Amino acid sequence: MSESIFSKEDHKLVVAIVAKGYSTEVIASAKSAGASGAVVLSGTGAGESSRSFFGLKITPENEVVMIVTKTKIALKVVEEIYKSVDYLSRARGLVFALPISCVTGMTHIKEENED
Repeated sequence: MSESIFSKEDHKLVVAIVAKGYSTEVIASAKSAGASGAVVLSGTGAGESSRSFFGLKITPENEVVMIVTKTKIALKVVEEIYKSVDYLSRARGLVFALPISCVTGMTHIKEENED
């Protein structure tokens, strides 16, 4: 496989886990910090935060927002997201960044670099 399809720049995966309905705030905050896109996954929590209501177990629903961004703006993206959906807010946000060893398919980033 050709090496030219892989980005030569360093990237991070910014992950935000928030209560259902707050992913749009995460994406808006990330874009204001320079991120250019995101993927939202729906999920159900499996921790000890489930509650009972009239004998029925209620498990919180979450959204996982994943954003691939350049390393040089990753911290700014994390900070902006956390400002809007921190753990003490109704969004109950958890935000972190992971290193990415290689990435391909980031055509929108390649187009920005060519301008």
